[in-house]
Amino acid sequence: MSVVTKFNNTEKYISNFSDRLVELLRIELERNRTRQYKSGNISNKINFSGSLAKSIRTIYKDLPSGFGYNIEGNDYGLKVDSGGKVNADITELMTWIRKKPVRLRDASGKFVGLSNARVRGLAYLIKKKLSTQGITPTNFIDDAIEIAMQKINSIADPIEKDIYLNLDEIMIRAGYTKKGDDYIIE
Repeated sequence: MSVVTKFNNTEKYISNFSDRLVELLRIELERNRTRQYKSGNISNKINFSGSLAKSIRTIYKDLPSGFGYNIEGNDYGLKVDSGGKVNADITELMTWIRKKPVRLRDASGKFVGLSNARVRGLAYLIKKKLSTQGITPTNFIDDAIEIAMQKINSIADPIEKDIYLNLDEIMIRAGYTKKGDDYIIE
């Protein structure tokens, strides 16, 4: 039997912990965050299109020494978290502009429609700014991890239960021999 099937209490705990962290990441994306820019402060959620939140998931990894869970999502999520310069895709920016409640004004201040040309022009301006000035960090990943870590101490209970249930095998794998109720290293 593999270590994975023997330590099912620990695996279940880590699986639930990973799922909870994904949930917390999605909550953090929906939370209003204030970001400071040269042009002023912006306070709103950072999950405009919803695609970043939808992309976040846990991936189970069966490893030679046990198991693990990775949390994966769209590549740009790390940039949204840590900030910095971005080489954005024009087509994706155009989609984002159309989904976001944007109203454009002309030089006289009158609202104008969102024609393809205007959306493309705005997308190019945003792309230029993102590539030169970048985006302000949001730290949504750190915030979610900080909340999740408040409960990590409870991992001791499932680990203790698994050790108790598998003590003989653990000791034998560590090089001990069982003689009666005692373990002896040879």
